[in-house]
Amino acid sequence: MKHKLLFKAKLASICLLFYAGCVTVSVTPKRQNKNIPNQKESKLKQYINSHLSNASNIAFSKNGLVYFTELEKREVIKSMKLNVFSEPAVFMKLPEWISPPDNSVPKAEGLRVDNKERLLIAESGTGKLLRVSPDARKLEVIADSYDGYRFTTVKDLAIGKGNDLFVSSPFSGTIYRIRPQEGFIGILNENLVRVQGISVSPDGKSLVAAEPDASRVVVFDIPEELIPVESWTLVDFSPNGVEPRGLAFDDQGLLYVGLGQNQEVRVFDLKKGQQTDIFNSGDHANVLRHFENYLYVCGGKGVRRFPTK
Repeated sequence: MKHKLLFKAKLASICLLFYAGCVTVSVTPKRQNKNIPNQKESKLKQYINSHLSNASNIAFSKNGLVYFTELEKREVIKSMKLNVFSEPAVFMKLPEWISPPDNSVPKAEGLRVDNKERLLIAESGTGKLLRVSPDARKLEVIADSYDGYRFTTVKDLAIGKGNDLFVSSPFSGTIYRIRPQEGFIGILNENLVRVQGISVSPDGKSLVAAEPDASRVVVFDIPEELIPVESWTLVDFSPNGVEPRGLAFDDQGLLYVGLGQNQEVRVFDLKKGQQTDIFNSGDHANVLRHFENYLYVCGGKGVRRFPTK
């Protein structure tokens, strides 16, 4: 009886920690690969806040705010402080600002925060790149067409060096390069790529793109000139049918690739073109973000974080 009561007490403590917002769990990789150097045997996984249990996308501001959407309500963007006790508040509701022509519900697919704390949104319902002031009182349409034609569905966005913004449009097979201050909208990719998740390296010289349908991750060396360039393949998962989804760089320039339903994250040294690590993401790895020495993984149930230092 004493052992049973002790077990129930421990179980209750774990549940309370989870709903308070942070549980740390040691996660072992799904499989060991002797060909991968420096492979860690475990990663510390933390569920950072129970209010993020249905999050479908996330973005971080430098002042410690996390913006997020939920799986069934991607038209509503919420925000809260990044700690275990925070309660979310509605930051904005897209239907109050924009209306798709077919009366469908707008959806925030990609989220990022720029250096002026403005929220950038890749909105798939109308195919727009939006920018919202920190107080949510001003919304700007940064781009919604190229060469006289409206964007089709946009999926993700990335912030580049200087004034560069990038938006992926998998249905049109295009990555748009945008410079808002100059009013420039062009195309980055010379070859057809149906990419979804995108991320720019810390030095601003490379854009990495996940192409789930082709089971590969491609890289574009971003030119100084505003011209299209061809991509090169970093990794091809097609023999195994793995679909790369989320992408993120850490401050040292290591690239993290989330493999969706495979519940894995693989780590690459982009300069060497080599995989350096692999670990279990604890659930689906659809969206990745790096913030203050942690990799945040979104997908499945909850947002998890893993230390990168």
